[in-house]
Amino acid sequence: MPTKEEIDSEIMDLWDEIFDLDDRSKEELNIKYAEWRKVEPRLDEGVDELIIHIDAMTGISDESMLIYREVKEIKIRYKQQKDEIQARIDALSKEKEKM
Repeated sequence: MPTKEEIDSEIMDLWDEIFDLDDRSKEELNIKYAEWRKVEPRLDEGVDELIIHIDAMTGISDESMLIYREVKEIKIRYKQQKDEIQARIDALSKEKEKM
């Protein structure tokens, strides 16, 4: 059975993984946003405003919709990875509390 210190260390490593995922997600999204700005000038108004515009489905090019879907997939993928790591952190924290 691991010690509290080993659990704490593992929890810290998992938090590092989450921070790394955040950084990689931001890098990947920034690249995709730069690509998107070339086909969708409304992105300069703000991502949230553009998403509202896209959800209304008015005047959106096929290329812009493709990039929009790719951005959504990137966000979902990173969120799932972070949620899995967070679940591991929560399990380790509970294990530590029982000690």
